[in-house]
Amino acid sequence: MMATDGVAIGDFAKNYIGLPYVWGGVSLETGADCSGFVQQVYKHFGISLPRVTYDQIGEGQSVGIKGLRPGDLVFFDTSSKEGPDHVGIYLGDGKMIHTPRPGKSVEIADMTKGYYMDRFMGGRRISGVHATGASASDYEQSPKLTPEELAASYGWAHGFLNSNPELKKLFGKAVDETWTQDKFQAELRDTKWWKENSETRRQAQVTQKTDPATWNAQLSAAIIQVRQLAAEIGAAVPESKISKIAKNMLETGMQEDQLRYALGGYVTFTKDGTLRGEAAMHEYTIKEYAYNMGIKLTDQAIKNQAQQVVRKVATTQDFESQIRESAKSMFPSYAKEIDAGITVKDIASPYIQMMADELEIPDHSIDVTTPIIKNTLNRLDAKGKPAGINLYDFQQELRSDPRWAQTDKAKDGVMSVGVQVLRDMGLAS
Repeated sequence: MMATDGVAIGDFAKNYIGLPYVWGGVSLETGADCSGFVQQVYKHFGISLPRVTYDQIGEGQSVGIKGLRPGDLVFFDTSSKEGPDHVGIYLGDGKMIHTPRPGKSVEIADMTKGYYMDRFMGGRRISGVHATGASASDYEQSPKLTPEELAASYGWAHGFLNSNPELKKLFGKAVDETWTQDKFQAELRDTKWWKENSETRRQAQVTQKTDPATWNAQLSAAIIQVRQLAAEIGAAVPESKISKIAKNMLETGMQEDQLRYALGGYVTFTKDGTLRGEAAMHEYTIKEYAYNMGIKLTDQAIKNQAQQVVRKVATTQDFESQIRESAKSMFPSYAKEIDAGITVKDIASPYIQMMADELEIPDHSIDVTTPIIKNTLNRLDAKGKPAGINLYDFQQELRSDPRWAQTDKAKDGVMSVGVQVLRDMGLAS
């Protein structure tokens, strides 16, 4: 498909001078608004454009004012809202054709000075348009640079400098006094805005103002990244906070580890009392390990640990080490075994099994924290040192427990003794 000459686009648009402005309109017969007019003119040449200005600025390639050619789109910020809200078609010689506002009609206007120059955001060359003719700079009547060109020579977009009260005042002075680039940069670095914002944040602010299509694409991608990482680590981030975190991520250049740290503060228990994602994995692992070591952890302690793990400021192994130290303090007789990787549950297992057998109770109802088991593991010897107890002595102690007398084993034992007595008396065979 051959490209359409930009001059031809402008010439066609001139046929509609006087067409009334109609809010939301897209008709070259009854009326159109600014973006509707542009869309329909391009449509005549088989070129498809989005409906609204805010989307149209994302089309094609960026063009500075000095590079504008007939057929390029020109964008302006004419309201207090962020981003472009007005668009026209550049004709050359610093002129554009556009539909200004309600009550007005399609007209040709000079955009290189005054109202529109102060609000110029940038130009776009649309795919399928062949740039010919003269640019705005080709018709410069004076060697003095326009404010937009001066801003560009300083390395900044005029629209952005004009959007910040402090910078607008500084730039106005630079224009009046025709500062050099070095002079402007030196004064700029001394502003409150420069000192209070990092390079990344400054660049983000410029992108937001001068290239909203790119900024919105970056923000959308960041929002997806925040949502995905939050789900991965189990952070319950309120929807109202997602965009704010994503924007801060872009403005500060936040990396994944820093984002993890920010999201870690949102790790909390669900309504059913559990954690999610990576936090849930830590919860399960640490609870199981603490149980096997005879250590009880509060829900708050587990949540705090999970937050540190997903933030990568600590690991599950760090907390397991703390639990081992607590277990060694609680069961000093088995410190060497614990250091060797044996759990207190492993050590207590023979006692647990014997207690279940002797008292005829389910072994799953007994654990390391059961008072009899805990006291048995911490039994002191004659010298008052932790020494534990052997299984035979433990069995005898269990048989002195009132519950043992109610077991079938105890009852069978009593019956056997009675039968033997009767036999010894000759009263039974």
